[in-house]
Amino acid sequence: MKILIIANYRDSVGGISGQVKLLYEHLKREGEEVQIFSTRGKPLMRLLLFVKLFFVASRYDILHIHACSYWGFLPAVYGIIVGKLLQKHIVLTYHGGGGGEFFSAHPKLVRFFLTGTDTNIVLSGYLAEVFKQYNLPYVIIPNILEEKANNEYEIRQIIRSNFISIRSLEPLYNVECILKAFEIVKAEISNAKLIVLGDGSCRTALENYVKGHQIENVEFYGHVNNSDIDKYLSQADVFLSAPTIDNQPMSVLEAFRAGLLVISSRVGGVPYMIEHGVTGLMFESNNYQELASLMIFAVKNQTSSLSMIQRAQEQLKIYSWPNIRQLLYSCYGIW
Repeated sequence: MKILIIANYRDSVGGISGQVKLLYEHLKREGEEVQIFSTRGKPLMRLLLFVKLFFVASRYDILHIHACSYWGFLPAVYGIIVGKLLQKHIVLTYHGGGGGEFFSAHPKLVRFFLTGTDTNIVLSGYLAEVFKQYNLPYVIIPNILEEKANNEYEIRQIIRSNFISIRSLEPLYNVECILKAFEIVKAEISNAKLIVLGDGSCRTALENYVKGHQIENVEFYGHVNNSDIDKYLSQADVFLSAPTIDNQPMSVLEAFRAGLLVISSRVGGVPYMIEHGVTGLMFESNNYQELASLMIFAVKNQTSSLSMIQRAQEQLKIYSWPNIRQLLYSCYGIW
């Protein structure tokens, strides 16, 4: 089968683009004829892309669209219109934690397009509830987590006070909450360290917060390529994530795989990934005092933390390609 993947794709970044790249590579290995069509570009260029997409899509059997909310919905608009005109098999994967807000703001637009697919894929029970609320058909297929080359996961013997954050430095990801929590932790654990990966509009303000509050042992590394992430994860023992909205963050799965204890805000699809006290720890969104207490708990309760890490790694098989392949090929109509 010939499969065209349509997305706001950009190479060498994570998020949706990272998943698109992984899907492309796995389908290639399966022997499928597959191509990525990116809808990224300036507004005028995007209008011309519609015409280009029409001609490119005519050579394929299946259009697999990857979309999210607001401007991220554009691949769905283009892909579904073109797919309908060409009578193609249309599969759409909906990403992101902002689906509920977007669907509420544009219910007619959403229903018009998402009832025009052959299959809608959501990543977790969180977005499944949103689709159910609007009577939209869906199947749940999680993100792909690339396996280690030797299929072995990192195993820690001790949890040190080495923390890491890997999110874009934008308001949505609320890294300031992590800095405030770390400031509290430093007062109790003086040798605690925090690595901050990622870049964005809040970087200067966050760096100024650290300087102004004289918080030691905080290192900002800016944007890091996906291929280098494991190097930084190996330097930490506890992964911190404090977004105000999220769906199924790959950074959490990558932290599980790397053998870190994950502490995250209880938002969106995260509770479908983490069982509090069993596979990780969760705190109420923006509650930096609660986050700080969990960070201290993680270091001072070694047996509990190591047990949560082990259980988190045991659930990773559901994100493996063999599991995803079976579910995805069913959506493609190949089986």
